[in-house]
Amino acid sequence: MTGYNVPQDEDLGREILEIIAEYQAISITDIWYELGEDDRFRGGIPLAEVGEALSLLEGQEMIIKVENDKWTIKSLPK
Repeated sequence: MTGYNVPQDEDLGREILEIIAEYQAISITDIWYELGEDDRFRGGIPLAEVGEALSLLEGQEMIIKVENDKWTIKSLPK
């Protein structure tokens, strides 16, 4: 990731997954706002950093982008 002063990538990814799971489908901006409410990220996290984390999670096939540019947890195949 970029050189921003943020917690470990795994912590950011875990937090993002928890937020997405709670909201079912949520935009990157809303995820960013939710992270701002978290004490660990209160110092600020760049929106670009959130976007990079989302790309990583998408690459790991954990999340997918649905309509209206919202993210959701990828369903397991039946």
